[in-house]
Order: sequence, then structure tokens, then C-alpha cells
Amino acid sequence: MKKSGWVLLGAALALALAAGCSKPAEKAGAPKKERGPVPVRTAFAERRDLSETLWFTGELESPLAVEVKPKIQGRLEKLELKNGDPTTEGAEVRAGEVIAELDRRELEAQVALAAAQARQAEVTLDDRARERARLEALFAEEVATEQARDGAATAHESAKAALAQAQAQLKLAQVNLDETEIRAPMDGVVAERRADPGALVGPAVAIVRIAQMDPLRLILPIPVRLLPLLQEGRTQVAVATDVWPGRETECAVARIFPEADPATRTVRAEIRMDNAKRDGVWPLRPGMYATARLTLATSPGAVAVPAAAVIRVLDRQVVFTVEDGRARATDVVTGIRAGEYLEIVSGLDAGAEYVAMGQNKLTDGAPIERIAPAAEPAE
Repeated sequence: MKKSGWVLLGAALALALAAGCSKPAEKAGAPKKERGPVPVRTAFAERRDLSETLWFTGELESPLAVEVKPKIQGRLEKLELKNGDPTTEGAEVRAGEVIAELDRRELEAQVALAAAQARQAEVTLDDRARERARLEALFAEEVATEQARDGAATAHESAKAALAQAQAQLKLAQVNLDETEIRAPMDGVVAERRADPGALVGPAVAIVRIAQMDPLRLILPIPVRLLPLLQEGRTQVAVATDVWPGRETECAVARIFPEADPATRTVRAEIRMDNAKRDGVWPLRPGMYATARLTLATSPGAVAVPAAAVIRVLDRQVVFTVEDGRARATDVVTGIRAGEYLEIVSGLDAGAEYVAMGQNKLTDGAPIERIAPAAEPAE
């Protein structure tokens, strides 16, 4: 090939490469095509009466329960009240009332023996006192020796000590005899009977358990962050039980325990429920299941939207509103949450149309397409 032919071929290749390289530049300079409308479902912000509440479940329990144990060892002779009724489950007792008796015979004999020993000690003391007085007089007349006088004084003092010891033994025997009558330490109901007449019992063996029935209590685990909202005697909690489903009783927070549980970050709060008898029957019983509703805050007539409609963008809270067929990212300030609804304190008015479904696919200004007619705003 001649030299001129090679030159023409090179020029043609250069033109072809230049033409190929110019196409991407032309595409880059072309206007972008807008993304199609995003299908969404919209609704209208409405006013609602909102209450932020916490729900708890637990078991009712007696605020005070005591295991009654004899202070001395002995054989259980009676397990009945003074009126003859048996001391058994369900029996009502009063503080100080005799609920059981131990066998008294051995202790009665010990009391009799101690009393006799005390009387003998009194007689001995009288004798030693007379002897001391006699020797004091003889010593004054220089008839008795000083040694005899001092011996009589020592014997007299020993007799005093012996009498005091005998009297203490008598008192102890009487106390032990009195302890054969086992008394209720408080007002309450026999919740459990654990022994029967004839059993050998003692300080390590409980014969009954007595529980307080009115009031009963419910313990709630309150998150520590909510403690500033609680006040003893003032904060009200609505409690419902299995006895009356759907019926709530307002009860005050009676006590807030001083320590928090580091594992759960909660503090126990005690709720007390009145449980006076009705027609001779306790309406509530320890161990019953209960549900408690604690209202933290209320906002009547608040502008509200479903919580899912509010999107967090960094430190902003955004609701996508609808304007001329486009989504607008609207900053809002939220308040309390009640179930699935969230209060809008500012940024959104009642009746404003917002995106209720599909908001996670939106950007500010994106065109939208309603996939269902928007609900009419609530009046």
C-alpha cells in the first residue's frame, strides 16, 4: 500500500474514535427524567382524647402474713378458738386471741414446785434475819464474837439471794405455763393450718399461718424514669380482677420502695385495695390475678396521627403531608403516645392530609399517587 493510503486509513480511524468518545458526553448533558409517582395511602389528622398509660399484671397478696410458732416445746393439745370453733383455714382471729393450747400438766407441776421452793426460801430468809438480829444484839453486849456476828450477816445475805433466785424460777415457770396458750399476733384470717392436735411442736414448727385480708396489695414494677410522675397517696391506679372482668377500682399508690432493681431498672410500687367483707364474704383473695392501668398523662382533643406516620430523620421528627400531589416533609413536635396514636403538639393541624402508608419511600417534593381515596377528615 502506498504511503498516501496509510494516511487516509489513519485519519478515518481517528474520526471513528472521536465520534465514539463523544456519545457519553452528549448523554451526560441530557436532562434527567423525573421518577414516577410513589403509590401511597393518605389520611387526615384528627382530634382525639389521648391518655398515655402503662399496663401491669400481677397477683394480689396479703400485705402482712405471719407464721405462728410456739415459744416453747410441747404437745399440741387443742387447736381451737375460745368459742370452740376449730382453728382452721378461713377462721377469723383477733390479736391476742387464744388459737391453740399445749399440754399444761408438766408445766403446772413445775410451777407448783417452783412456788414451794420460793416459800421455803422465804422461811429460810426469815430465820436468817432473826438470827442476824440476835447476834447483832449479843455482839453489842460483848457476848457474841465478831466472827459469829459476821457469819450471821453472811447467812442472811445468802438467804436473800436464794429467795430472789427461787422467785425468778417461779416467774419463769409461770411464763412457760402461760406460753401453752398460743395467741394470734394480729387480726387476720387463718390462711393455712400446718399441725394437728397430738403433734409435738416447738419454736421451729409453725402451727398456722395468719394473713391480713383487708386491705390486699398489688406490687407494680415501675420504670425508674417514671418515678418523678408518682406520688405516694396521690397517684391513682385503676385495678381490675378476674372476679369482675372489665370493672376497675381506683386505688392510690400507698408506698414506693426505696431501692431500684439494677437488673430491670424498676422500682416497686405498692397498691392497696380495700377488701371489706360483703354479705359475709371476702370479695378478693390473695393469689387472684389482677391487671393495673397507670395513666401517666392525658391530652383531650389532641391532634393525633398513627405513630407509624412519624419518621425520625437524625434529630428531626417528620410527617409527610400532601400538597398539590406531592409529598412535603413537615417537621413536627410530638407529645404523649396512646396505643398506636401519637400526639402532634405542633407542625400539623387537624384536618391536614398526610401519608399514612408508603412514607418510608418518600423524599421531600416527590410526586405521589393515592392508591385509595383518603378518609374524610374527622369533624
